[in-house]
Amino acid sequence: MNMLAPKAKVMLVDDHPILRHGMVMLINQNPDMEVIAEAGDREEALSILKAGHHPDIVLMDVSLKTSSGFEVIKSLHSLIPALPVLVVSINDEAVYAEQALRAGARGYVMKQEPGKVLITAIRLVLKGNFYLSKPMQALLDRVTTGNSESTPLINSLTPPSLKYCI
Repeated sequence: MNMLAPKAKVMLVDDHPILRHGMVMLINQNPDMEVIAEAGDREEALSILKAGHHPDIVLMDVSLKTSSGFEVIKSLHSLIPALPVLVVSINDEAVYAEQALRAGARGYVMKQEPGKVLITAIRLVLKGNFYLSKPMQALLDRVTTGNSESTPLINSLTPPSLKYCI
């Protein structure tokens, strides 16, 4: 890694100060990124951007006390349309990931994942990619390829030679 390369600037939006503190410590121990701003709600996040802070990525919780993280994503994009947002949430990815992507997020990480998963997700999103867990990525791949027909479960459970013997 080029030590002269600027660090990726990260902004956190989460209404739990202790959690933000832990994320700051995790992120700042990586030589290629640093947290430059923290917000606990929509108004704080927007005021940070309006004050001229320009993060390279925003890590966003979807459950904020005063507003939905999905609405905050849309508000952030109204100010900086290309700003990548990575959702980091305790809420089930299977339930909320699609809504997050539709709101404009570029990925979804569950808070119970190890820290290295979050760091990997940040790096992928910064490179212009999307990040979802492996099971959700497989679902996304099936949906985006238009493969509405799934292989019958019996085909995956039974050796081909026995397929029709049941």
